[in-house]
This record gives sequence, structure tokens and C-alpha cells, in this order.
Amino acid sequence: ALATAAHTFGHIDALVLNAGVLEPTGPVASASPALALDAWKHHFDVNFFSLIPALRAVLPALRASPHGGRVVFVSSGSATGNTYGWAPYNASKAAVNSLCRCVARAS
Repeated sequence: ALATAAHTFGHIDALVLNAGVLEPTGPVASASPALALDAWKHHFDVNFFSLIPALRAVLPALRASPHGGRVVFVSSGSATGNTYGWAPYNASKAAVNSLCRCVARAS
């Protein structure tokens, strides 16, 4: 998709990273299978790790954009807050914020 966009328009100017699921929810210490470690890992795969391949694929084109390439990271107030029962979501969005800072610093 990125190669097609670059070929069609001659450049890529922006990338919007808007991945998010809420589940699993509940207390961190819960013994519920719904909050098993594998559920946390799946959550991070969607909310955080899925951003990395897109970001890596498009950063060179964004840096070469004649219009100044931009990345928009969609996060949440939960990244800096403490929404009870949403620990995976809070943590994954905090990781997104940290990734955003790292990318901004590298420009």
C-alpha cells in the first residue's frame, strides 16, 4: 500500500497510527483466564507492536517528503491516567506515547 501511494502521488506526507482494543479488562491481580498473560500479549500486539512495521516502512518516505512528513500517534488519556481495570490499555497507550517521543527525538 505504501509503495502504491508513493508511486501514485510521488511522495508520502503522513502516517496515522490508530490501533486500539480495550480488552482484556479487570484487576491486574485477577486470576481470570481473560486476564492471562497471553491476553496481555495479544493486547500489546494490537495496540503497540502493530505500529512498528508501518512506522519502519514509511519513515524513510516521510523524511524525504517535500512537505515535511508527519506521524500522528493516536493515544489516550489513559496513557497518563489510571483508569481502573484497564491496565493493559493504560500500559499499551503509555508505550505508544513513549514510542512517539523516541521517533520525534530521532528526527
